[in-house]
Amino acid sequence: MDFEHDYYAILGISSDADEQAVKRAYRQLARRYHPDTSTEAGSAERFLEIQEAYELLNDPTQREAYDHWRRQRGLDHPSPLLLRVTPSQEIMPSLGENQVLYLLLELAASDEVEARRLPLNLCLVLDRSTSMKGARLQQVKEAARYIVDQMTPQDVLSLVVFSDRAEVILPGQQGFDKVAAKIVINNLRAGGGTELLQGFELGLQEVKRWHGKGVMSHLTLLTDGQTYGDDRECLELARNAGEEQITLTTIGIGSDWNDQLLDEMAKLSGAQGSSIYIDSSARIAEIFHKRIHDLESTFAYNLILSVHLADKMSLSEVFRVSPQISRLPWSEGHVAVGSLEKQHPQALMLSLLVGSHEPGKHRLLQVEVEGEVPSLGPQPVRVQKEVTTTFDANLHRRSPIPPDIVSAMGKLTIYKMQERAMEEVQSGEIDAAVNRLKTVATRLLDVGEAELARAALLEAGRLAKTGSLSDEGRKKLRYGTRGLTILPKEVRND
Repeated sequence: MDFEHDYYAILGISSDADEQAVKRAYRQLARRYHPDTSTEAGSAERFLEIQEAYELLNDPTQREAYDHWRRQRGLDHPSPLLLRVTPSQEIMPSLGENQVLYLLLELAASDEVEARRLPLNLCLVLDRSTSMKGARLQQVKEAARYIVDQMTPQDVLSLVVFSDRAEVILPGQQGFDKVAAKIVINNLRAGGGTELLQGFELGLQEVKRWHGKGVMSHLTLLTDGQTYGDDRECLELARNAGEEQITLTTIGIGSDWNDQLLDEMAKLSGAQGSSIYIDSSARIAEIFHKRIHDLESTFAYNLILSVHLADKMSLSEVFRVSPQISRLPWSEGHVAVGSLEKQHPQALMLSLLVGSHEPGKHRLLQVEVEGEVPSLGPQPVRVQKEVTTTFDANLHRRSPIPPDIVSAMGKLTIYKMQERAMEEVQSGEIDAAVNRLKTVATRLLDVGEAELARAALLEAGRLAKTGSLSDEGRKKLRYGTRGLTILPKEVRND
């Protein structure tokens, strides 16, 4: 037995788990990863790891020696990831037909585990075209100077600017001269057109020079204009960045930029919700401040949610509902969650279809989150929860829907209605889009979002008269409804 392994994490249980919990976790994982039946990549190695963990933890003598070794080295710490799962129904009628079940997953960092971020490998790619002249460029300079001050000697910062050509004005290096960097920033001047691809490509080259395991590589791209003819190449570069675990933040200022392009670039990099709309140049520095603080407070990295469904279960949709609403792509029961910040829990909403079940208590699924916590070393950490529901022959017996789920679903519905309205505009269904935007406005008023409701009504009126939306209004609705987040309460490990 290799005591260097965290056998509790391998089985996804706490260090005070009893004998039955150890056996239950082993049985579930062994069924999932058995090489004779599993189709998951690396299942054979994972199965051997699970077998080894079970053999040790199921033997009282070996487990006692292992626990003593952990205490001696201060490793008997609580779980670094806290996961709470709330179903929309604890009791469901045994209908003999399919039913919808929602799950609210709340994921947070434990206050009892130290946060230690990885060194940051950051590149700023900044638009300096003619339209950035004046207040916009001055705010960008202020923001860039602030980020320079936040860098530690272990961090790498590079700076690329672009118009109709791109150049590296601050090559990436550790322990750079901050005074010299600020002088370079102060000398920035606006001029030229907007060719996004050149700046993006050059910025990625800078990031890749320092990219590797043990660093957090990130590129922040800011623009206020349209790029023409290179959308496909930008998306391909973003996809390649995501495959190499280089994430993007894309920031658009004003109304004359392609929000669909920047949105998709951020998503392809694996950075869900990192496409940002700035309606006023006065907010540029504020947004940059927040983004660098978010990166610096990252607690866990490369988080993957796995959903293991029992028979008669299927997964329909996955949405992040906090800290920002976004649709999460899933494949074969796996969802990339990204990173977790120390002070900002994440909340996900899963929509499931439950088949017919006989009366009684049934196990529906197991959810597992796995990722890396730098303060605990290179081994992955895991946390998992089972979801069981009681089916009752009394068709009128239903448990009340928890208020958190009601609130989250209300705001998620508004976001999805806005998405649908935009699709209707694209396909020429103008009357349907107008009516839907009016409904969105009513729903927004119901949740106290008066300013956003007014924007929805204005755009509905404009659409009815002209057959199109304004660039500013469309962005305001898209990013505003995305911000209708629920703020989860303190996540409890129960």
